[in-house]
Formats: sequence, C-alpha cells, structure tokens
Amino acid sequence: MRVIHPKRALAAAVLLATLPLWAAERTGALLDDYGDVKTTKQDKAIKKEQDEIMAMLVSGNQYHVNHMTHGKDPRVMVVSCADSHVTPEAVFHAQPGELFVNRAFGNVVDKVILASLEYGATILHCPVLVVMGHTDCTAVEGAIQEHDNPRTEDQWDSLNTKALYEELEPAVAEVEQAQDESAAQTGNRLTGDPFLEAVVRANVLNTMHQIRQKSPVLWHLEQKDYLKIIGCIYHKDNGKVEWIKE
Repeated sequence: MRVIHPKRALAAAVLLATLPLWAAERTGALLDDYGDVKTTKQDKAIKKEQDEIMAMLVSGNQYHVNHMTHGKDPRVMVVSCADSHVTPEAVFHAQPGELFVNRAFGNVVDKVILASLEYGATILHCPVLVVMGHTDCTAVEGAIQEHDNPRTEDQWDSLNTKALYEELEPAVAEVEQAQDESAAQTGNRLTGDPFLEAVVRANVLNTMHQIRQKSPVLWHLEQKDYLKIIGCIYHKDNGKVEWIKE
C-alpha cells in the first residue's frame, strides 16, 4: 500500500476544498452548495442564442458549398474597419477573390497587417491599395471621448483598447489643433458628427502615412509606380464612397 506524504495529503485536501471556487472562476458559472453549476434564465437565453447562431453558420456554409465559385485573383488590397456594416466586398460589389481584405477596428495597421499587405503587393502583385474609413466610426468616437476625458492607468479595463485609442489619438489631436487655429480666426468650431468625420478623414490619411513609413517595401513599390495607395471614406447613410485627395 502506497503511503501519501502528510504535506501532499494536506495540499490535496486544500485543492479539493477550493475546487468549486476555482471552477467558478474559470468558467464564470455560479455553483450551488454541492458544487453543481446553477443554470439561470440568462444562461439559457445565451445558450439558445449561441445554438441558433451555430445553426445559421452551418446552414450558410452549406449554401456556400452548393453555390461556390472560385473567383479571380485579387487585384486590390483593402485596409478597412472591422465594422460589420462596412464590408469591402459589398461596398465595391466585388466578386470572390477580387479583393485582398485586411480589417481592424479603426482601420489601423500593425506589423501583422503590414506583412499581409507586403504579401499582397509582392506575391499577389496587387497594384492598388485602398485605405477605407467610414462615417459614424465607433472606434474613432471612442478615441475622441478618451481624448476629451483621458483615463488614468488604473481605470482601464483593457490594455488592448488603450493601445487602439493610442493609435487613433494622433488623428484626434491633429483635428483639435486645426480647430484651435481656425477658431482663433473665425470663432467657429466643429462639433458632433462633423468633428467625428474630420477625425475619420485624418485617421485615413494617418494610416496611409503609417503604411509608407513602416513598410519600406510598400513605399518603394509606390515610388516606382508599381503600387497606388489611395484613401476613401464610406458613407454609411447612403452607401457612397468618397475618395480622398492628399
């Protein structure tokens, strides 16, 4: 018969005693006095919604399988926001395969997206890169609110959101500075949606600048006219794309 060391026996007893608490922390579920998971009405509603979504995805994929077309080789790279109402394929009425799309909240770029764009330019030989912002952008709106009422380090629930707003902050600060200079002469300032749209526009231009600055590969291709980098704003209210002149 194997003898368990007293210290190990004590550790095992402590682990068993705290197991229900550990399970609740890991799963987010509530446990009753016997360690069983409690099922609330909200839990059931969420589970039902998840099952419905999975059924929709399975059905949608089956439709795709039955009607699949292989499409064409991509000719255009697109950097756009992750907003579900701003789908580049729908905005430009593109066929499968025509667009090489890279999406991120606030249409910002990082090293991973830049690597993807470099692949699109050098391997897929896409001659055009479109940076597309859009009106009523909640990412930019959040960055404006943060600019006006900055949080302290201990007030952030997510460091990832903090990093996003830091990427968008230069566009907000740029428009704010232009506002100060304009107000000194005319006394007028943009507020509400016009101010938001001005920041959206500045952010598109900043993203284009970031692409050129942080990717010598893409900058070099643009300098040789092998790549055209252009910005635009999608207007959610009427579906029109407004092309930006630098």
